[in-house]
Amino acid sequence: MNTSEERLYDLSLLEEMAQGDTAFMKEIAETFVSTVPPVVEAMVEHCKIQDWKQMSSEAHNLKSNIDTLQIQSIKEDIRTIELNGKQGIDLDITPDIVARVEDILLRAIGQLKAEYKL
Repeated sequence: MNTSEERLYDLSLLEEMAQGDTAFMKEIAETFVSTVPPVVEAMVEHCKIQDWKQMSSEAHNLKSNIDTLQIQSIKEDIRTIELNGKQGIDLDITPDIVARVEDILLRAIGQLKAEYKL
């Protein structure tokens, strides 16, 4: 991992659950790396075509991943996207929030790949 970039996630919660099981940790990382990108892509696409309800649904699907890896920088953003899409509010600022979440998640995936040699 590039040492000049701060790690975007915190694995302490997972490390506690894993109790030293490095295979479990790697499996979690692999699952995140393989399952999150298609959901992010779908959320971005739904935002572009202004399918707000579906965008909200994809954001909801990402919430647990973001919470589990404790990606604090976008914890509130993903909830805002979900709420805005569901309620049809603040849709003018939502694409910027979606872009930020996409950027952070893709960078976090890169960091996980480097850390776990995936």
